[in-house]
Amino acid sequence: MLTNLPPNRKPVKCRWVFAVKSDGRKRARLVAKGFSQEYGVDYEDVFSPVARFESVRIILALAVQNAWTLQALDVKTAFLYGNFEEEIYMEQPEGFVKKGRDERKVYCLLKALYGLKQAALVWNIELHKSLQRLGFNRIVSDAGIYVHQGVTGNKKVKVLLILIIYVDDVLFTGSDQKYLGMMKEKFMKVWECRDLGAAKEYLGM
Repeated sequence: MLTNLPPNRKPVKCRWVFAVKSDGRKRARLVAKGFSQEYGVDYEDVFSPVARFESVRIILALAVQNAWTLQALDVKTAFLYGNFEEEIYMEQPEGFVKKGRDERKVYCLLKALYGLKQAALVWNIELHKSLQRLGFNRIVSDAGIYVHQGVTGNKKVKVLLILIIYVDDVLFTGSDQKYLGMMKEKFMKVWECRDLGAAKEYLGM
């Protein structure tokens, strides 16, 4: 929302970034210039965990060995889900400034924006909470890997699902395809995702 800049505060700068995706889609994204943030004023903690490549390779090998299906998702505008504890002010982006009106005002950000130093962290916090509600548990050895144990069918067959998280790229695999599809749908009801279907590549692998 537009507001006046408080005394002794500097607004974060921003810019538009345009890109053409590998499938031909065109994208315009407003990105904050995080380097203009000031430690202790508009950010503190910034570390956000991602799955280790060694863990990803082990799980992919496990899936191949057991003939498990691999399903990929891409969470849309993931960072915009994050909530700030700090007050962050940002300059108005190009094309939004109305000449002769509110030119000196800035935006007080209510949600995270790509480019901000703590954007990945606040997104990961929200994602972690949602996965816990869905019954997933983060493993101790890798903060980017989650497991879910359930039962399916009349015989109550035990099911193991593994979830790999790398920022906003999500990979599902597990011992029961039907149960996996059900949990994947539950995840997509929480987060708006692009369903990539059967994984053909993941993190360049």
